[in-house]
Amino acid sequence: MPQHTSPSRPSEPSGPSKASGPSRRTTVRALAALAGGTALTAATTSCAVGGPTGPDRLSDGPVTLRMTWWGGDARHQATHKAIALFEKKYPRIRVEAEFADWNGYWDRLATSAAGGNAPDVIQNDIAYLASYAERGGLFDLGRSEHFDASLFTEETLDTGRHDGGLYGVPASVTSMAMLVNRTLVDELGLRLPDTRSWTWDDLEKFGREVARASGGKVHGAIPLGGPGIPILWARQHRQELFGRDGSVAVDPDVLGGLWEMTRDWSDNGAAPGAGVIVDSQVLPLDQSPIVTGKVAISPAWCNQLIAYKAAAGGDELELVDMPTLPGSPRRHQFVKPGMYWSVSSQTQHPAEAALLVNFLVGDEQCTKILGAERGIPAAARTRENIAPSLAPDDTAALRYVERIEKNLAGAPLPLFPNGASAVEDILQRYVEEVVFGRSSGPEAGAGFADELSGLIESAS
Repeated sequence: MPQHTSPSRPSEPSGPSKASGPSRRTTVRALAALAGGTALTAATTSCAVGGPTGPDRLSDGPVTLRMTWWGGDARHQATHKAIALFEKKYPRIRVEAEFADWNGYWDRLATSAAGGNAPDVIQNDIAYLASYAERGGLFDLGRSEHFDASLFTEETLDTGRHDGGLYGVPASVTSMAMLVNRTLVDELGLRLPDTRSWTWDDLEKFGREVARASGGKVHGAIPLGGPGIPILWARQHRQELFGRDGSVAVDPDVLGGLWEMTRDWSDNGAAPGAGVIVDSQVLPLDQSPIVTGKVAISPAWCNQLIAYKAAAGGDELELVDMPTLPGSPRRHQFVKPGMYWSVSSQTQHPAEAALLVNFLVGDEQCTKILGAERGIPAAARTRENIAPSLAPDDTAALRYVERIEKNLAGAPLPLFPNGASAVEDILQRYVEEVVFGRSSGPEAGAGFADELSGLIESAS
């Protein structure tokens, strides 16, 4: 999603880099194969979860772990340094690194897991965690004495739990923000509304001002951004995109209203044309409309500030609050894990794998090396440890998340249910139907809900 986050950081979600539709569809098929693969693994290697040395005992001899993640060069470099530090501290453990960009990552992971050859330590995402956990593909880290749960609050750990098991340790957290190109706004001689209290109507009005001031060369914003915006929009309507029971919970008319608002903005100039809107949902970060100067404001995951600024070529970008509905209280924002660390149920060395996860999220030297590249650390102690060494933009993202955390209300964001990993691709298709005028909002909302519900039911 254009986040991502959730957008490597320069090209991702959280969530996530931006996922491509074909990759997600292929992953759905590969995850179906995973169900058979993990069942076979469980039947033929009943000790795989515990490994030959027992469920939670470090091996006396040399151990090799495989560790996988998605990302770009900055992430690769930092993670390799972290691995080297881990190997120095634990000389009997060798870590083999495997990495890819977001688009190829999930296909490769699903294929290796289905073949019984999953990496031991896996960088995971909110859209996939429940799918892997439900199919028996992940080890319950809550069972391991080599993972220090006291690093996190129970509420934070709950974001990685599924059916009582801790299958993902949050590596980071992030939150939706509006990214403003302050340089462009100042050049146009415009003044932002009060972004601590602004509404979607205020943003629309400002978007029309941007279009008028620029002679139509620049527009205000595109109020879309992968699943993050629909999640927020649903919460602002006192709903959720996904229910606690794993169902699609948002009212189709509510979701369709978001897409019709986007189409209306495009018609009145607050947002660019339909083609730009549709393309923006799949373009890499460095080609996104706010980077190329097509819009002055864009939703983004707050931890992507540095990546956007690097791509924007010197323009000053800043984080501001998300708009809300007119007359609505502002307690609808959410904080979500930017990504997780998981351990495969196929590992022969669960104790060493848990030890590596714990090192990545809790070791003082390691967390300084990793910094905030994967997002704002989820563990409070880690935040305190790295805060003095953060770059100014990472500090801005940290302060933004901390401010949002102080004003949260309602239940934590639920995991995407098993079968819902293709949500971004499905969203993109129904957005296109509405903004090009081929479907009404309610019709598209109903189609989205029916299609995604079918995938979830098929995966159950």
